Amino acid sequence: MERSFVMLTFDLEEFDIPEEYGQKVSETDQMQVTLRGMENVLSVLDAHQVRATFFTTGRFAAENPALIRYLAQKHEIASHALVHSPAHVFRESDIMESRSILEAVSGQTVNGFRMPRLKPFDRAALRRGDFRYDSSLNPTWLPGRYNLLGESPLPSQADGLIELPCSTTPWLRFPLFWLSFKNLPLRIYAALCGFTLKRRGNLMLYFHPWEFADLGAFKLPGYVKKVDGDQLTAKLDGLVSALKKRNAAFVTCNAFCDKWEEGHVGQKLE
Repeated sequence: MERSFVMLTFDLEEFDIPEEYGQKVSETDQMQVTLRGMENVLSVLDAHQVRATFFTTGRFAAENPALIRYLAQKHEIASHALVHSPAHVFRESDIMESRSILEAVSGQTVNGFRMPRLKPFDRAALRRGDFRYDSSLNPTWLPGRYNLLGESPLPSQADGLIELPCSTTPWLRFPLFWLSFKNLPLRIYAALCGFTLKRRGNLMLYFHPWEFADLGAFKLPGYVKKVDGDQLTAKLDGLVSALKKRNAAFVTCNAFCDKWEEGHVGQKLE
């Protein structure tokens, strides 16, 4: 019997987005902002007893091992490469170095990968590294970032690697990513998620823990900064509540791959 599945995912990374807007943030503050946001994220996940996947940078895990070990008791740890900073030049070796750090700290086998900022990279490196799945594809059009309307919005498999795209709405390919969640009224965003879930049978959503901290001290555009903190945490709580009413199962990405390969996930049309 087919069932609908929700994958809540969080890019657990350094809070370096102010650097994109010309504001320098110390390494200490980068970590502290993310950690404050994580407290709010975990309050929601624990209250609803749902599991999530945390795409984590090697740098963040190395500096916060106690948190990673705690998360690994309930949630999935996946790779978000080695360093998130826009100043860092990505190298293929970052993939395996990150995985080595994450597995040593978490005690889990790291099966999944998401590229920072969803930038293009050689996916063959994941196959060579024996990863199971990639979640670096947002099959939509984002002005100034990318135009991926030609890519499939459905989970797929090629060359031994499962691709788990970030969710977009059917037909229009409106992205259901973190900025949509932040800027749309909850009732509209939840309705778009519900429609997509009903049509496709699965929902892949991604956020950043730092969003759930108080960002008032940082120079960020309004559409990035607000809402934040407790207000955004309440919004996440409302979203999870709305999705639970649809009787969907909340699963980690790796668990979804199990269901998908076992044929319990229907391949629905665009």
